[in-house]
Amino acid sequence: VIFEYKIVDEVTKIIKNASEEVDHLVVSFHFGDEYELVHNQRQEYLAHRAIDAGAKIVVGHHSHVIEDTEIYKNGFIAYSLGNFIFDQGFSANTMKGMLLEIKLERNGSVSINKNTVYLNNLFQPEKVIFGKEEKVKFE
Repeated sequence: VIFEYKIVDEVTKIIKNASEEVDHLVVSFHFGDEYELVHNQRQEYLAHRAIDAGAKIVVGHHSHVIEDTEIYKNGFIAYSLGNFIFDQGFSANTMKGMLLEIKLERNGSVSINKNTVYLNNLFQPEKVIFGKEEKVKFE
């Protein structure tokens, strides 16, 4: 556990430094428990640390299913996008993914569309159901 916190501190420094060089920083983590529809404590801890360090968007992947999203302070977190192209046809949840569409404006406003992409029996994207646009104003 001590080893992991040391790594988290290093990653946090990298995120902080990078965020000072750009208008909006997007961070991606390979984390989470496979096939779980809700994020775990470790995902939340890492994503919150990233936002606290200056990231505006955190996108997770690994669980092979779509997980929840969250507005945290001045940031947006998508804990897992699910599958886009992957051969896991054993459940409906592994045969879809979130096609996340985000528009970032310099004034701090953000538009988020959480679209759902469905895979066909060849595990290729076949159909997209467009989500409702959500507007968020960050400072």
